Amino acid sequence: MSEGTMCSRCGVLSLIILLFIPVSGSLGQRVIVSCSPQTVCALRESAANLICSYSTTTKPQQIFWFSSKLKAKWRNEEDPEDLALDSDYAGRVRYTDYGSSSTLTITDLRERDSGEYQLMIITGVGERSLSSAVRLTVSDLQVMVSSDTVDQKKLTCITSCNLTSESYYHWSKNGGRINRKTNQSTWVLPSNPGSYSCSVVTGSHEIYSSAVCVFDENCWNVRYSDRRLCAVEGSSVDFLCTYSHPSKLTVNEAFWHYESKVEPKDLSLDDRFAGRVQFLGNKKGNCTLRMRDVRKNNSGEYHFRFVTNTEGFFGKPGVILNVSDLQVRASPSSPSEGQTVTLTCTSTCTLPNNPTYIWYKNGEPVTNKPTKYNKLYLESASSEDIRQYSCALGSRGFVPESPEGSGPSKFVIMAAAAAVCLILILIAVAVWIWRRKSSPAEGHRSSEQSGQCEEATDNQDDVQYSSVHFRPSNSPVKSPSTASTLPPDVIEEVHYADVKISRRAAATQPLDVKATDDPSQIYSQIQKRKT
Repeated sequence: MSEGTMCSRCGVLSLIILLFIPVSGSLGQRVIVSCSPQTVCALRESAANLICSYSTTTKPQQIFWFSSKLKAKWRNEEDPEDLALDSDYAGRVRYTDYGSSSTLTITDLRERDSGEYQLMIITGVGERSLSSAVRLTVSDLQVMVSSDTVDQKKLTCITSCNLTSESYYHWSKNGGRINRKTNQSTWVLPSNPGSYSCSVVTGSHEIYSSAVCVFDENCWNVRYSDRRLCAVEGSSVDFLCTYSHPSKLTVNEAFWHYESKVEPKDLSLDDRFAGRVQFLGNKKGNCTLRMRDVRKNNSGEYHFRFVTNTEGFFGKPGVILNVSDLQVRASPSSPSEGQTVTLTCTSTCTLPNNPTYIWYKNGEPVTNKPTKYNKLYLESASSEDIRQYSCALGSRGFVPESPEGSGPSKFVIMAAAAAVCLILILIAVAVWIWRRKSSPAEGHRSSEQSGQCEEATDNQDDVQYSSVHFRPSNSPVKSPSTASTLPPDVIEEVHYADVKISRRAAATQPLDVKATDDPSQIYSQIQKRKT
């Protein structure tokens, strides 16, 4: 074999070997992802950080976190979707990407947030790499009472798992902090009965337990069903609440107030809430409050306070209300041609009760695109197309608003106006025909008789309009709820009337002409919310 042939074969062999050597950034490169710690325990209402790091020589095209427990809400259960787009995490998820690490922060934790979370990394060539699962456990904080001896009781502040972050404990009696009590347990003597609770300081959060009565059947306490509420601007929200006090006392006053002040003012007497708050409670243990037509500047902390014949008490900490509007997010925000786009209807806080979401394109309902929960999927859309979409909330009890400019309410009002005009024309024609037929053949009646009706002959065939029937005021036909492109505080309602038309061969009934002079009898007025 010649030397030239030998070199040629060596060159081919070297090329084949080089093709199988991994090259930085080459197609098929795998990204290695690791997470630490693998388990995280955090308190309800606090925040949790889940951290993963990855090694790659090329910058990932997309990074997001997901949880397989939500796969039923994905369009395709085999194709994970970004956790930040899920309505149950709205306003509570934040990503911090630094260098080759990604941190998922979930705030305002709920016990249902417990589960496994993973990091997804997508490279420029579309290759996907997953992290191992990080297990999050969200625990409530409780006070356990045990009889250490006959003469005293032991109180212990407990959680269902060992908290991951460093924590400090505090104890309170009847709502007031007990100094120098920073241990996880404390002891109470029979001579010191009352309402006891514990709190844990973790990071920048202080989380409170529910209070328990020690050496007393009835003690000072205010219990809020939810300490954090989220509502869409213009809707109504209930602050569910119960309270108790020593049995020998009588309640003289019971009211809610905004923020914590030296001299709290009853919400019902506050000009900012005039006509919009209703105390549904009583002086026997129920302290529920209802607030209507909530506004963004109503966001804040609310407390219930009651005053007895000896002293007063208020529930601390209070209930934090967040008022949000709706927004549309696109993923990806700048799609390439032919790329699938996911539009998400989201709010700045997590809405309760799994509301219904409605989508519009240029003000018209979208019915020919796939949707799931708060997401709309577009197979192919440009940035210009995306701007034509808006979303609305169809939650129960919500007073709706329409997208500005060309929303459904405008269409409904135009249709109502057209219907009114048509009804007025038909009634005018009917009145003219009736007058012509009621005049005798031999001449004209005097002016005094022109407005009266004569009985029709049995063989007369005419069109008879029944009276106009209105829907009750508590059953209006409304436009869809608040849209992502919200107008200024304006609510438009249209109450439709039902007009029944029939033909009768026997007789023509009298028609009250004056009733047609006022168009408000055909449809209700448009109501605008006071600003």
